[in-house]
Amino acid sequence: MTHTGSDATLAADIAGWLPAARWFPAKGQAVERVAIVERISLPVSSPAELVAVEVRVSTQPAADPQAAAGRFVVPIRWQSGHAEEAAAAPEVARWLTTAALTGARAAGPRSCLVGQPVPSQASALGFDAWAAQSVRVSHLATNSSNTLVRVQPAGEPPQGGMIYKLLRQMRPGLQPEVEIGHFLADDPQWHSSPPLRGSLEWQTPGGEPVVVAVVHEEVTAAVSLWDELLRRLRTASGDGDLDQALARLMQAVGTVTAAMHTALAADRGDAAFGTLAWSQTAQEEAAVAMSCHAREVFANVRRKPPAVPEVVTGLLDEVLAEEPTWLAMLTGLAAAPLHSHRIRVHGDYHLGQVLYRPSPLSESLADCLQIIDFEGEPQRSLQARREKHSAAKDVAGMLRSLDYVVRVADQETDTPCPPKTLDRLTAWFLESYTAAAQGHAYWPADAREAGRLLSIYSLDKAIYEVAYEASHRPEWLGVPLAALSLLAAREK
Repeated sequence: MTHTGSDATLAADIAGWLPAARWFPAKGQAVERVAIVERISLPVSSPAELVAVEVRVSTQPAADPQAAAGRFVVPIRWQSGHAEEAAAAPEVARWLTTAALTGARAAGPRSCLVGQPVPSQASALGFDAWAAQSVRVSHLATNSSNTLVRVQPAGEPPQGGMIYKLLRQMRPGLQPEVEIGHFLADDPQWHSSPPLRGSLEWQTPGGEPVVVAVVHEEVTAAVSLWDELLRRLRTASGDGDLDQALARLMQAVGTVTAAMHTALAADRGDAAFGTLAWSQTAQEEAAVAMSCHAREVFANVRRKPPAVPEVVTGLLDEVLAEEPTWLAMLTGLAAAPLHSHRIRVHGDYHLGQVLYRPSPLSESLADCLQIIDFEGEPQRSLQARREKHSAAKDVAGMLRSLDYVVRVADQETDTPCPPKTLDRLTAWFLESYTAAAQGHAYWPADAREAGRLLSIYSLDKAIYEVAYEASHRPEWLGVPLAALSLLAAREK
């Protein structure tokens, strides 16, 4: 299929709607330049393409260094001579999904798209039986730096389908979500994440492949644990039955989190997984990486303060003034030997990454939970996301998420959550996790070492949240700032 519009027309059209795209890291800023890197026509009935673009924005410096420039993948379709975003266009979504599942290809002038099905999930090829028919598509996770689309066979009643995730930023190299997906697919004991069915690579001669999409089996009738917990907190009144229900839920989260770490720590002959002891050098390198990241975040926020309410501006100034405190805490990672081991971790673990699907047939509440999205933190490099860390990184991520959900629940209801709600949620989760992780090399046998790691990784996560919220959701910036302010008070 031939291109419908010229490169100039395509670049101008994309530049017109790109700043408002949720996934674009420099949203709201004027686009200085959109350069078309490559165009691959998709084999569908209406004119559609997958386009690689190089983007620069005019406002510099940006709060997020990656917002100034980057290479992105953009599916488009041509309508009345203009290019429209088409990630959720039925024919486009259907082809991208089936290509990942079946190994289909589409070639451009200098590169090609190649589907990479997961061999151990060959049964998923049954998807091809309805791939040529009409499909129902719907956007998911609108508050995301990528694009998630549900693809289901058309017809009634709706059937379970696939979730395809378009990874908008084009980064060459091994994608953690694909690597971990393959590893977990070969673990007969692991059933707490939807199976990876395939991926889609953008390949160029002599270059590293770029994973531009991943496809997982859909978890039907599920809600995110964020939505479920927020719903329960909105109705919380200190009632004993509700407390018991929340306790059981958080204990289940602790259990399944430890099971995830046990699966990732398994020694099956793959050096990318298994456990790895901390060395003094490794501790120093991790401390330096965290400290450099913190300096970069605070420097960027100082250069371009985000647009936030006045009360948050004051809090931001207070937090920035405490930078020496944060740096001293982070460098403390290398202050004393660590006896627990490092493992591959989820990397961006929070309530939104856990799906809750209640089932009366499940023997335990943990069986109702599914962990998703092993991509890692989108603002970090692929190499950084593949590094081994203390399991405390994921545990700290969940603790930070609990802080978020309690603060949001307080803001959205006339009656604040009962006193000590966050403390209780945290205790239920940590007690369950620690009990399940105890005896494994990835979790400290010494409670003081565990507390030290949790403090450092919680701080690192809160600083990451400052960068993310400043760039993507300035109205949420007060949440990590408040946590940092409280942490500073405790350190004094």
